[in-house]
Amino acid sequence: MASSQLGFPRLPEDRQDVRFDGRHTAELERVVRFGLRRRELEGILPSGSITIDAAMGVGGLPRGRVIELYGPPAIGKTTLGLQAVAAVQREGETAAFVDVERAFDGAYAARVGVDVEALLLARAEDGQQAFRIIEKLAASKAVDLIIVDSAAALLPPEEREERLGEAGPFGQCEMLASGLRRLVRALQGSPACVLFLNQVRAYKGFGYAQTSAGGWALKMHAAVRADLEERAELRNGKRVGLRIVKNQLAKPKQLEFDLVPGTGVDPAAELIDRGIECGVVKATRAGIEFDGQVVGRSREDALERLSLHATLAAQVRTEVRLALGLPQRRPAGREEQPADVAVRGANAM
Repeated sequence: MASSQLGFPRLPEDRQDVRFDGRHTAELERVVRFGLRRRELEGILPSGSITIDAAMGVGGLPRGRVIELYGPPAIGKTTLGLQAVAAVQREGETAAFVDVERAFDGAYAARVGVDVEALLLARAEDGQQAFRIIEKLAASKAVDLIIVDSAAALLPPEEREERLGEAGPFGQCEMLASGLRRLVRALQGSPACVLFLNQVRAYKGFGYAQTSAGGWALKMHAAVRADLEERAELRNGKRVGLRIVKNQLAKPKQLEFDLVPGTGVDPAAELIDRGIECGVVKATRAGIEFDGQVVGRSREDALERLSLHATLAAQVRTEVRLALGLPQRRPAGREEQPADVAVRGANAM
């Protein structure tokens, strides 16, 4: 459809070189035809998991955006955040971790794959100081991923001076509303992605059983909101459901994956799950098949073989990412050393 039919102004041919001041330029940007402006926020960051990349709809964590990942206690929010940090560091990028809860464990982060020496670790006394740190990191354009653990622990400054139980009920909501407005402005043109880990609260009197803490500010400013829910207990972890509640970039999705403490999303299990969904891997009477060959007679056999054979896992991973339209990423270090996986599995028995 022509621009004149859409009602947008068009410059004459003899006035294409006219220079506009700042006011006219801003007005012209607002009425320019959709799709003609170059995207200022290009690029995505790896999450360390094919499942998370597929759920985001754009192939990973979008730069210049705010993401909220919330769920019940001990569901694996911090583990998923650390897994994303490890994946970003493997790409040669810089990650920061804002430890609001004062519960960061360097040894556990190293087990997940994080280079603790290269990680920017910050601890804040209250929510106001935490937002200043996050805003400076985003505005510096030198940090690619910022993990905030957690939004529910952001303490309003005035609450530190009050007695227990005397603070107002809306102090944290007002602080989040003001801080997020400034943070969104700082993220404009920044390569950083801010991932807020959050907890859930029960508000049965307001029409819903539970929702994430902090009021409506984070729900409004977050480009993607993901809800985690435990589905079943496994022998070495748990089955977790990931539901995208809000997505400004793609269609919301709902997926499941196996979460292993100290590892993150099980790479072999998600290859089978996502492979079956996209048709790369087939579940037949003979077992789990890939490219016409039987990987395992059962799911457990297929998981063991993929964990021990890095070459086969790399082939399946490449085909699955191509089928899902995801960019190819470097595999995790544990997937490049199958012997270490075998030794760790033997020691765990």
